[in-house]
Amino acid sequence: MGRVRKIEIKESSSELLKAIRGEKRPLVQARLQALYLYKSGQEQDYAAIGQQVGYERHTIGKWFGLYREQGLGVLQQLEMGKKAGSIISGQALAALQEKLNSPTDYFTSYKQIHRWLAQAHNIHLSYEHVHRFVRYSLKAKLKVVRKSNLKKDAVAEEAFKKN
Repeated sequence: MGRVRKIEIKESSSELLKAIRGEKRPLVQARLQALYLYKSGQEQDYAAIGQQVGYERHTIGKWFGLYREQGLGVLQQLEMGKKAGSIISGQALAALQEKLNSPTDYFTSYKQIHRWLAQAHNIHLSYEHVHRFVRYSLKAKLKVVRKSNLKKDAVAEEAFKKN
């Protein structure tokens, strides 16, 4: 059985129950339910609370620590990670898209794009980042020149084209 710090929950069990029912976000509901289980006396151990709520005892301990330090408002906030924009932007992005769409001046490999970004725009990224950005974010496919058969007869090909 894990060590549980005694914590005083200021809100009544009926207030917590009302907050749980009014909450739509599952994570916030679980946090409020953990407080409710402790306040109502149904469970006193983080492991038992975690088992009922569906989270690890360490997570329950963190929630109770947050509540003890900053109150109920912090448990009701959800801050998701902010997506950072790509380093390839502005003029570099415009030039890259122009080159990817060009029928004559184009890239044949992601390594070539990687080198071009480093030399022309001083953007140093990993090969994997460049590949993911070009292929999945820009949805561009590289133009690869197919090898021609060395044994084919050029005269016969021209004769075929005329027919």
